[in-house]
Amino acid sequence: MIRKSRLLIISVILISIFLISTNYLLITLTDSENEVKSVHEKIYQQLEHLPDFYKIRKPLENDVTDRFIKNINVDDEKNLKKLWNVARSWVSKTKIVDFESPLLGSVLSALKKSKIIKADLDTRGTQLKVQLTLDGHQTVIFKPKWYNKTTIIDGPVYAGKDRYNSEVIAFYLSAVLNMPLTPCSVERSISLTHEIIPVGTKRLINTSFEIGNRTCIYGKCFYCRKEDPICEDTNFSLYGTVIFNIDGSFKSYRSPWQRTYKKNKKAIWEEEDNYCSSVKDKITKRRLFDLVDTSIFDFLIQNGDRHHYETLYSNVILLDNGKGFGNPNVFHLDILAPLYQCCVLRSATFKKLLNLAGGALRKKLEVMPDIENLITTAHLDALERRLLIIFATIEYCKNQNKLQ
Repeated sequence: MIRKSRLLIISVILISIFLISTNYLLITLTDSENEVKSVHEKIYQQLEHLPDFYKIRKPLENDVTDRFIKNINVDDEKNLKKLWNVARSWVSKTKIVDFESPLLGSVLSALKKSKIIKADLDTRGTQLKVQLTLDGHQTVIFKPKWYNKTTIIDGPVYAGKDRYNSEVIAFYLSAVLNMPLTPCSVERSISLTHEIIPVGTKRLINTSFEIGNRTCIYGKCFYCRKEDPICEDTNFSLYGTVIFNIDGSFKSYRSPWQRTYKKNKKAIWEEEDNYCSSVKDKITKRRLFDLVDTSIFDFLIQNGDRHHYETLYSNVILLDNGKGFGNPNVFHLDILAPLYQCCVLRSATFKKLLNLAGGALRKKLEVMPDIENLITTAHLDALERRLLIIFATIEYCKNQNKLQ
């Protein structure tokens, strides 16, 4: 009897501990979810009462975007070796492209039209990519078109394959924001049959096959499968993005705001209200400002897949922007977590954003090359809405007396 009584007492104690622990975890998780939700709700409340000066177009002086648009419409230089050397010389401690170079238009034209002299697979990353060598011996990355511009990508922010148009629009947006940290990117049509296979490496050709008269490739990457190839159309044409390959010693870092990529598992930053204090202990203030700038850039295009970031000369570079513009009807506010958790912002960044208020952002993007092929009216409307949400987030930080 004594033994049974002891077992009963122990059982009751264990069950009590289990119930108390479970209840504590449920309360903790619920509180963290409510905290994040309340922050988002406060931001949207700020959006409803946003001061008018965030909605009025500002007069611009000496606007870099205007000079960028002027330069990209000039194509005078045909010496490819000279062009590639000039483009490589742009890479410095402050930029990887020169928006004000009179040869910018010629470089972009060369990316669109230069003869392909070699084609190989780019096995880095999770998506199908092809490395091309253009006449004049400049390497570029080709990302193929998987979706039409009207396709809506449902699911989490990182759902779906890369969107080739997102890379090009990200390049344009970097010019509009005067953030010369995104490589030159252009829309281009290539023929797998006539331009790629004849100059393809063995490992590329080994992943090619034909469906009817159309050539297809499936590449070599984490998600590459023969059952899911990319194929040219009946006119032997495949659209995609050509991205200038930057030479430099890049360093890669895990983002402090990396997602778990698991449906039922949240990252620490999604649960801890004071998460930014731990980040500040690990990185410099300059790096934190860079990551906040990056979050603003990513929020505008809705790229929530920046699990790692690259630096060149200690500057955060805006590479790999293919997961943007998936759904114009959804705003993933948690992309802005670096801004609303840390509440720091460069005054120069704030000024750049203000200069895009009142419809200026849309107006500048609408005059970019091939824009009608790349983006819908719904996405342009969404960009304007997201800019206002960024302003609302800044107001949220001000009201919390946190903005630095």
